[in-house]
Amino acid sequence: MLTFLRNDPSTPVDIQDTEFTRDLLGRYVCSTYDEAVNNGGRPFDVVVIGAGMFGAYAASKIYRAGADQNLRVLLLDAGGYLAPTHVQNMPHLGLNPPDSALVTANNQDPGARNGVWGIPWHSNEPFTGLAYCPGGRSLFWGGWSPRLMPADLNAWPKGARDFLNANYPDVEREIGVQDKADYLSGPLNTAVNAQLGAVAAGTNVILPDVSLDLVEEAPIAVQANAPGPGLFSFDKFSSGPMLLESIRDDIAKRWTLNDNSRRRFFLVPRCHVIRLQTAGGRVSGIDLTYNGQFRSLSAPNNLSTDCQVVLAVGTIESTRLALESFPVTRGPFSMGANFMAHLRTNLTVRVKRSALGLGALTTLEQAGAIVRGEITNPDGSKRRYHFQVLASAERGQNPEATMWTMVPDIDLLRNLLSNEDPDWVAIVFRGLGEMDGDKRSGPGSTTSFVNLTNGADPLQSDGLSARAWVNFTPTPNDYAAWRKLAAAAVELAGRLGKSAGDVQYLYNGGWQGVPPPDPFAVTKDQLGNTHHEGGTLWMGDDPAMSITDPVGRFHHISNTYVAGPALFPTLGSANPSLTGLALARETSAAVVAALTPAPSVQFKSLYTGSLADWQMSGVGSFLQVFDILESVGGSGLLWYTRESFSDFVLELEWQNASRTDNSGVFIRVPNLNSSNPNDWMAAIDQSYEIQIDPRGFNSEAQKENDPLRSTGAIYNISAPTRTDVAKGPWQWNTFVIEAIGNRIKVTLNDVLVNDYTDPNPRSLRGHIALQNHHDGSKVQFRNIRIKEVVPGVAQLPLPRVA
Repeated sequence: MLTFLRNDPSTPVDIQDTEFTRDLLGRYVCSTYDEAVNNGGRPFDVVVIGAGMFGAYAASKIYRAGADQNLRVLLLDAGGYLAPTHVQNMPHLGLNPPDSALVTANNQDPGARNGVWGIPWHSNEPFTGLAYCPGGRSLFWGGWSPRLMPADLNAWPKGARDFLNANYPDVEREIGVQDKADYLSGPLNTAVNAQLGAVAAGTNVILPDVSLDLVEEAPIAVQANAPGPGLFSFDKFSSGPMLLESIRDDIAKRWTLNDNSRRRFFLVPRCHVIRLQTAGGRVSGIDLTYNGQFRSLSAPNNLSTDCQVVLAVGTIESTRLALESFPVTRGPFSMGANFMAHLRTNLTVRVKRSALGLGALTTLEQAGAIVRGEITNPDGSKRRYHFQVLASAERGQNPEATMWTMVPDIDLLRNLLSNEDPDWVAIVFRGLGEMDGDKRSGPGSTTSFVNLTNGADPLQSDGLSARAWVNFTPTPNDYAAWRKLAAAAVELAGRLGKSAGDVQYLYNGGWQGVPPPDPFAVTKDQLGNTHHEGGTLWMGDDPAMSITDPVGRFHHISNTYVAGPALFPTLGSANPSLTGLALARETSAAVVAALTPAPSVQFKSLYTGSLADWQMSGVGSFLQVFDILESVGGSGLLWYTRESFSDFVLELEWQNASRTDNSGVFIRVPNLNSSNPNDWMAAIDQSYEIQIDPRGFNSEAQKENDPLRSTGAIYNISAPTRTDVAKGPWQWNTFVIEAIGNRIKVTLNDVLVNDYTDPNPRSLRGHIALQNHHDGSKVQFRNIRIKEVVPGVAQLPLPRVA
C-alpha cells in the first residue's frame, strides 16, 4: 500500500516507512491489487499463480518473450516481499528454513516460522512447508542442479526428453552450473574428485545391488566468475533477481508516463488463490483473497478471453488447486496420484589429508562432487541414486558451514583460514534415492498420494476451501533401497582411506573409528524435509494415462499449465530444480505460442472500432469516428501492439483533408515500449515508412516535390515511379503494401508505384503503425486489414509497375 506524508495526508509517497526501514524493494517491485488490476489497462493475457522458483522464472520468461504481442502478465503470490536474491548472497540474516513439523489438523499448525515459512497442507509425515514470499524456496535452496540422466528419463514423453537434452546447457549456463569448477576449485577439490574417480574406475559395484556409474564435479548453481568481460557474476542462483529485473524493465519503459495502464508485468503479493472457475473446458475466472479480502478475476473484465493460467505454487498446492477447481472422474489415473519425494541419508566422515594425497594447508579449502549410480530392487527393477559430496578442511563437524557463507571482510576470512584443520578433511555424503510413484494411488490406497481434506471440518479447512492432504507412505521397495543407499555411503567413504585409521565416522555425538553398525538408523532423513515433492500432475502423451501434456498443459483444461516438479512422471534422484526450470522454459514458450495468432492467408482487420490493441507513442493522438481513425495533435505513431509481422500483405484506405496534410504507414516497427514510450523515433531508423504527402515536402531543403518524400515513396529510400496516382482531398485512396523478405511493393489505387529490394534490410519483422505528422494535419484511415504470407502458398500477382 502507498504511505502518505505526515504533514500532508493527501500526498502519497513512493516508499513505505516502518519503524525500522524504508521499504524500497517492496515498493519498487510489487504492486497493490488495485494498481495492477484496476488501472484502466487491457485485461491480462497471462496469470501466473505463485512467484516462487518456477513461477517467478516462468513469468519473467513470458514477459520477455511476449514483448512483440505486448502480453500483459499478472503474477500472484500468497506471501509478502522478503529478499531480492538468495539469502547466501547477503550478509548473515539468519533466514534459514525451519525444521519440519507434523501437521495433521489446523490445531497442530505452528503458523509462520522463520519469518515466511508455513505449512498449508496436512499430512501423516512432518514437512518444512513453503516459503511464502516472491522467490520462494529459490531464496534458500542448496543449489545442487544435476541433470536427469537418460536412465532417469526412460519413462518420460519423448518430446520432453528431447527438449531437456537440447536445453539443459542453456539453463545450466543461466543458473551458473555450466562451469562447475569456477566455484569449487583448488587442491582439495582436485583430490576429492580424483579419489572418487579412482573408486569408480576400479569397479562399478559398491555393494550387491548397488552400482556406481559416474563421478563428476559438483553441479552447484553458483557463478563465481563473470559471465563475460565487464559483467558481474550472478552468485548463487535464485529467481529473485530475474523477477526484479523484469518488473523494473517494464516500469522503466513507462516511467515518464507514470501510467500503470500501459504496464505489462505486475507482481501482487498477499494474494491467496482459492480456486479457479471453469467454463467450456477453460479457466474463466480466479477467486482469491487479497490481504484477507475476497476478490475475483474474470473474463472479459480483467482477464482476456484467451487468458492463459500457470499453476506454480509448488507440487502439493498446485495439486490442491487442480483438485479444488477441476473435479473430474478420470478412472485409475487421477490428479494427486504418483506423489514422490526423495529417500535421503546424511553421513559425515573425516579423512586424513595424507590419504587424499594432500600436502600442507596453504589456503581455504572446499570441495564438491556428485556420484551417481543405480540400485537394483528385489524384483529386479532399477532405480537411480546419487551422493552429493561436500568436503572442507575446516575444523568441526559441518563441512557445509563455510561453503554456504558470504564472507564480508578480510578479518573474517583470516579467522576462517586459522580454523583450517592441518590433519583432517571433513566430508558429508548426502544420499538421494529415487522413490516409487504409484499412478493408481488415491484415497484408500496404501501408497503415496495427495488429496483434499474434508472442507466442512473446521480443523481441515482454511475457512475458504479444503486443505490438501498428503499421504506419504514409502513402499517396501523404497525402504529396501533406502537401506542400501545408507550402506553404500559408508562403503564409499571407507574406500577413501588408504590404511586403518584414515577414516572416522560421525555418530553417537562424536567421531568414531568404525562405521555405524546400522547406517540406516544413523543417517536417514525425514521424508518431508527435502523440498523435492513431485509427480502428482505428471505429463504424458496419452490423456487417459497422464494429467498434463509434454509442455505442461492440462489435457482437459485447454488454457492452464503447471510449472514445477509436479509434472515429473518419475522423480529420478536429482534435485528437481534444474529440470523444473528447463520445463518452465518450455511451458513459458508454449504459453506465448498459444497467444500468438497463427499466420493466416486470409485478411483480418487490425482496427474494428477499438484501440485496445493499439498504443500511441508521441504527443499526438487519433480520434475514433465510427470505423475511421483520424490523426490529431502533434507528432507520433499509433502502433498495433498485439502482434508483429514478418511477411505480409497490408491493405488500408486513407484520405487527407488538404494538400498540406502529411502522414505515413510504418511497417516492421520495433516494439516502442523498448525505449521511452513517448519516443517513437526508433521507428525512423529501424523500420520503413510508406509516405503520404501530396506535396512531397522536404523540410530540410524547404522545397516541394521531393520524390523520396512523395506519396507512395518508401521514405528517404525509394521514390515512387509515379506521383500522379493519389486522389485529391476527401477522396479515399487504397494502399496495398506487400513485404516479403527484403522486398517491399507499394500499390496505390491499383497501380504498383514502388518495388524495392533492400540489400541491407533494416528489419525483417515488426509492428504496423500509423503516423501523426504535425499538429493541424488531418489524415484518416479505415479498413486496415492484413494477411500473412506463408512460405509455399502462392500469392495473387500485383499490378505491374506503371
